[in-house]
Amino acid sequence: MLHGQFRPMTAGMFVVVLVSPRVPCLLAALVVFAVSGCDVGADPPTAAPSAEAQVSTGVPSASTSARRLSYTAVNVDLCARTDLGPLADLGVTVTRTDPKPPAGRPGAACLFEMRTKAGYQANLRVEASTPASEGEARLLYRGTRQATGMTSVGAVANVGEEAEAFTKRSEPGFRYAEYMVHARSGNLVVKVWLAVGAASYTPTQTLAGKSLTFLKATQASVPTA
Repeated sequence: MLHGQFRPMTAGMFVVVLVSPRVPCLLAALVVFAVSGCDVGADPPTAAPSAEAQVSTGVPSASTSARRLSYTAVNVDLCARTDLGPLADLGVTVTRTDPKPPAGRPGAACLFEMRTKAGYQANLRVEASTPASEGEARLLYRGTRQATGMTSVGAVANVGEEAEAFTKRSEPGFRYAEYMVHARSGNLVVKVWLAVGAASYTPTQTLAGKSLTFLKATQASVPTA
């Protein structure tokens, strides 16, 4: 009110409010609902980026930039590359090797036929298969469980994207203990089979430790394409 008359407020006018400095600015705004004088200098809130603004800047993400490795085991000489040192404590002697590769798929393999000091039969086969695609490798890996005729002892950790072990015991005139482990990494499937004959069964833990050593060595022997 000016000189006894009411004068309408305009958008550019400020209304003086007798409010204690201790009263928060928000309370003053509530009392004088049309006043915009509670600006304390804060920047206006930043609007959320639009869908267009969130488009990739051209730097590939980890998921898109990571390239799946492709392995090729063709022409890998596993008979020459396989170190039989882990079998030294079993006292075995190699009588024959067979480098025949896996049937029906690209890869490499070696069968070591052996005899123990006591004259019992022992065998080691290392095999690396590299189908054309990861999908085919998965099918090969899963098919082993159905075709092996051995008893699964469960998954094996830290030797591939998926890995599993199997055991079998028989008595063909002596105690014959078998252990097999296979693992898949991308399109690479590696399988190790170790069997040892003796007067008593060779402990599964002994065969498992040696088989895993051969498995990891075979994986390392296969180059990427």
